[in-house]
Amino acid sequence: MFQGVRLKGNRTEFCVYAPKAQQIELCLFSDDEKSETKIPMTKGEDGIWHIKIEGNLEGQKYGYRGHGEYNPDNKCFFNPNKLLVDPYAYEVTKSLNSLTEEEKEILTGDNDKDSALVAPKSVVRFLDKASLEKKYPYLYKKPKTDWGNTHIYELNVGNFTAEHPEVKQENRGRLKAISEMVEYFKDMNYNQIELMPITPTMVGKQIVKDKGLIDQWGYNPINHNAIDPRYGNIYDFLEMVNNLHKNGIEVCVDVVYNHTGEFGPDLYLLSYKGLDAESYYRYSPHDNKSFVNTTGCGNTFNPNTTQGGKIVEDSLMFLADVCGVDAFRFDLAGDCALDNNLQFNPNGNFMRIVNEVKAKTGVKMSGEPWSAVGGYFLGEMKDIHEWNDKHEKTLRRFIRGEHGQVCDLARYMAGGGVNNKINIFTKHDGVTQYDWVSYFEKNNYENNEENRDGSNDNYYSPSENEAQKLVKTKTAHALNVLARGVPLSLSGDEIWHTQGGNNNGYARSFPIKWKDLSAAQKERYLFERKINAFRQAHPIFCKAENVTTEVMPNGKPRWEWFNINGEYMQQNDWDFYENRFLAYVLNGQNRSGKRFDDDFLVMTSGNACGNMDVRLPELPHNGHWRLVFDTAKETSHKDDKHYQKGDVYSIAPHSVVVFTNQRPEQRENQNIRPTVNLKLGGR
Repeated sequence: MFQGVRLKGNRTEFCVYAPKAQQIELCLFSDDEKSETKIPMTKGEDGIWHIKIEGNLEGQKYGYRGHGEYNPDNKCFFNPNKLLVDPYAYEVTKSLNSLTEEEKEILTGDNDKDSALVAPKSVVRFLDKASLEKKYPYLYKKPKTDWGNTHIYELNVGNFTAEHPEVKQENRGRLKAISEMVEYFKDMNYNQIELMPITPTMVGKQIVKDKGLIDQWGYNPINHNAIDPRYGNIYDFLEMVNNLHKNGIEVCVDVVYNHTGEFGPDLYLLSYKGLDAESYYRYSPHDNKSFVNTTGCGNTFNPNTTQGGKIVEDSLMFLADVCGVDAFRFDLAGDCALDNNLQFNPNGNFMRIVNEVKAKTGVKMSGEPWSAVGGYFLGEMKDIHEWNDKHEKTLRRFIRGEHGQVCDLARYMAGGGVNNKINIFTKHDGVTQYDWVSYFEKNNYENNEENRDGSNDNYYSPSENEAQKLVKTKTAHALNVLARGVPLSLSGDEIWHTQGGNNNGYARSFPIKWKDLSAAQKERYLFERKINAFRQAHPIFCKAENVTTEVMPNGKPRWEWFNINGEYMQQNDWDFYENRFLAYVLNGQNRSGKRFDDDFLVMTSGNACGNMDVRLPELPHNGHWRLVFDTAKETSHKDDKHYQKGDVYSIAPHSVVVFTNQRPEQRENQNIRPTVNLKLGGR
């Protein structure tokens, strides 16, 4: 059941699914889009309309117009005045990320205004894997980094590169710029780049162009295969994947299968809704007439139908198999996994598709284990790595000085709660690290939603001075990276990127300011660089298979918990509500008795009142403790003192301290580059 456009001999064949339509017209446009030729298509028994046109039409602009009943109560939205994007197009002419109210009205489905004046045109592209492999020799040579060694770096293409001084002016804000940042990613030990949505998007009704608002994030897709023209085209994407693979870096794409940009029953008519709404969207199990809104964003996509599931599977396979993508992050994955009765089903059609694509291509899968208004399923989505927001909240509450957080912190540092965990402290839909330590509450008024949008559970920790902000943000990164699981870092946090307190920056451009960094910003950057390399150099922190509590051949457990007196934690220590100190020792010996890594002592204080004098615990092996880093001190700080059991160390408020007992052959700072390879503005 082929859908899309393909070259058959010397003819170009167009195929589109619209079983209820009375007629579908293929509309061919001139290069300047001023001339339109409408050609009736023929309907097949499978509900697919098709037509063959003589010649190779590579680069041809086109769209579809659907004729039939316009009756939302009957799930029909046919209106020949509205030009429709091909769901299988690999390229479209523009994104609808910023529109005037008049343009939105033209795209609304229940009027007779011709939307071809505003709507994107699809573009014919033929992609052959053999030809692509010759042009992009690393496209299919995937790094295949195991989950334990993966460090995810989440970024928005536009915000990340728009003002970077090392990127060519003409490439800023585009996919080509990501290729120019390869050395930065390598130097910072980010080995998986997670791109926020790069498919064409449609603005929400609250985004008003003359108020300076824009759909910056792109979570309202109108097509799941094409590249948003703001960022380039499919060939720019392929070139970027090729260049990242050449340097051992994976590409993760944030995909949105829970809703589209065709908001509301009487709003925009752009693609899916104008072809067959019932095959693509969720309808109420109660009246079977009204759209379901479990996402809080409008029309909810339905992966449970044959055609809806096919779109999900085909687009995933296209990106993974043809475009070389290494990983996917599912926005509101929990919503995608709801059945037609809106009940969570970990064995339903969506998870079946996820597992089949994973088996065929070997890609990594991660996502949010919840639905916006339909439920919370953390720990239940066993076939993907789950974003753990409980980890995020616990770390924030502990660092800022709340009581009663030590037990949960210990659980999440040890990787408990979720088998396959993505460690997040900050992410795109939330407050940045700098704003977390600078604001008392969210500041989203400019989003045109009266500050109602965005999370209210930010657990802010405003600080009076830069020194304290540095300690807290360095500690946040250290705990997130050293916890069992897969760390995710938000782009810009390493140089204290701010959004002015906005914790839901979807509607505004917040380009990262790379130039003229302050001393504090440089220190924050150098610390992240060092700790990322530290984690990669030590398998005891990043190898998932080392998560165990069993006793090693030397009689010491792999993981031991200690109190402030350097003694083993007892039940009364765990039950002490006012405790704000946690310490543990990692035994670098493996099951066969070999020292596969150093021993480590990790201590952290959430105490807000002052320093705490801590007695160091015993070592798993002969030797002595040596300081690796202390987030309350500069990254360049050196401490060559040898510490023994019972020695006292003063740990500052809101900080993390790591000691090591090195193997005899272990060199200090192994695998950590001695110099900064990439110049940052102002360095």
